[in-house]
Parts: sequence; structure tokens; C-alpha cells
Amino acid sequence: MSKFKYIGAFISPLLALLSFQLNGIFAFTAIFSLYVFVPILEYILPLDSYNLTKNEKELAKEDKFYDWILYLLVPLQLFVIYVYLHKISNPEILTIDLIAYSLSMGTILGVNGINGGHELGHKTEEPFKQFLAHVLLMTSLQNHFMTYHNSGHHKDVATPNDLTTAKKGQSFYVFAVRSQIGGYFKTWRLESEKLKLKGKSQLFNPMIINTIVPWAFQGLILYTFGLEVSIMYFISSVFGISILESQNYFSHYGLLRKKNADGSYERVKVHHSWNSNHLIGRVLLFELSRHSDHHFRGAKPYQLLESKNESPVLPYGYPAMLIMGYFPFIFRPVMEKHLAKYDFN
Repeated sequence: MSKFKYIGAFISPLLALLSFQLNGIFAFTAIFSLYVFVPILEYILPLDSYNLTKNEKELAKEDKFYDWILYLLVPLQLFVIYVYLHKISNPEILTIDLIAYSLSMGTILGVNGINGGHELGHKTEEPFKQFLAHVLLMTSLQNHFMTYHNSGHHKDVATPNDLTTAKKGQSFYVFAVRSQIGGYFKTWRLESEKLKLKGKSQLFNPMIINTIVPWAFQGLILYTFGLEVSIMYFISSVFGISILESQNYFSHYGLLRKKNADGSYERVKVHHSWNSNHLIGRVLLFELSRHSDHHFRGAKPYQLLESKNESPVLPYGYPAMLIMGYFPFIFRPVMEKHLAKYDFN
């Protein structure tokens, strides 16, 4: 399919901007579209497991179009935030509109802010992309995400050492708190260990800046728009973080790497991530659903990620699985059957 399908990554923020102009039940347009219509559509549409040919990969690798999609996400993200803050600062805003706008904003913070930052954050040799990643992650209080994800999650995935790998039977809410809070403090340790190896002072720990920057952004909102607006933005940020953690929850749920005789773990393989070939979710999330290939080589550009036949496949697309994660009484029985299907019990 044409590369222009990735323009679809802008659907979420554009839906949010549309919703901010509507009132009452119609203000939930973005929420209904992304959490109801998209999952239903993905269930109906055929799967797309097509992988680029060798020649297509070479062309896609050099095509700056894919980078510009990510670059444009940054000003669009900031614009959506500005419109949201302006809308909810209206003292006459109705409660139903406040709720709808905030859910939409939280969705954009999680889907575009954190996931866009995730894609850019893997380009560790490109300072400009790292900067843009931090801008996106700043909007969701997640500047520490890059270090933990790159140096922690990718190294320890599918082992008990990884806070973002959910154990079989683990509740989403227990997992999310452990992943988010534990991941923050583990990132301090990871950065500290890097400095020790380099013989540098702990005063150079990047986590100092990674902690100050997002809270300074929250403080700027407080100063500019007032306490009530800043509280609502913070709540939206928390909802966005929960979206990240829901994706973390199901993408490796119940999958474990075998332990070697020397105490180390086997190499990460394609069956240590849950995949999805539903096209809409692939586009909205920059191919994050081709998760096995992503873990094989984290810096691999999203447009080159491949569908692996040996990978376990989720029962539904990423948007539907994200919602299911919030309801353990639905999620766990479904995944129990799926784990058994792949003989992972």
C-alpha cells in the first residue's frame, strides 16, 4: 500500500481538534471514533501482513517522507494542546464537554505524544530526532521513557527483570502502577550506572533534566491558564500514561524468555511479543503492532518493520486490546485462551 497511508497518523489529533469544536454528546466524536468505530472496523477489514520487498525497503529507507510525518507530529501536538487549554479555560464550559475534551486530549498525549516520542527516541544517533522525542514526551510527563525503554525494556523484555512485561494473570492496574513508578526510579539507576562506567559525576545524570522539563511544562500551564486548567491537563496526562501502560500490558502479556544454565536469558525471539496485522492500528501507531520485529532491532524505522509468521498474534487489533486492558475480567479470560492456543501456558 502507498506510503501516504501514514498520513493517517494525523487522524487522531485532527479528530481531537474537531471534537473540541463540538458540544454535548458530539464532543465525544474522537473518543467514539477511536475506541468504538476503529475496533469494529478493524474486526471487519481483512488483515494486512504484506512486507516490503528488498527494493522497496531500500527506497523507503532513504525516503524522507517518513521522517517528515514524525516531524510534523510535533507542532500539531503542541497546537492540539493549546486549543485544548484554551477551550477548557472557558469558565462556562459544561461538565460533559470538559470530560469529552479531556479524554480526547489524554488520548492524543498517549497515542501521539508518547508513541511518537517512542519512535523518534529510538534514533539515538540523531540529536534532532532525540530533541523532538523529548518535546513530545514532555507533554505527557514521560521524558524518562526513552532511557528506560531503550536500555531497560529492550534489554530485559519477557523476563522478571522488566517492569513493563506483564505476568500471566497480573491485573492491569497493579501492573501500570508498578511499571510507571518502578520504571521511573529504575531509570535513575540505569543513568547512574552509565555515568559510573564513564567516570562522570552524578550531577550529570540526565534524569535531573528529564524530571525538571515535564514538570516545568506543567508549571507553565499553571502560570498561564490557572490551577483548574492545569489540574485537568495533569489528569489528561495521567490518562495518556495509562494508554501507554495498557499497550505495555498486552504487548508481552504472559510471554517469558527461557533462562540459560549460566543465569542469563535466551535471546529475544519473535515469539516474545504479541503482534497485530490490523492496518488501521498499524498506521495510527507507526507500525508498533509489528512488535516482534521492533524488538529484534529497536532503531529500525517504522516503515521497514515486518510481519513475522512465527509471532503470536493478538485476538484483536491494538485499539481494541488497549480498551480491553482496562477491564481485567474481560482481558484475562481472552488472553488465557490465546496463551493456550500458542502453547504458552
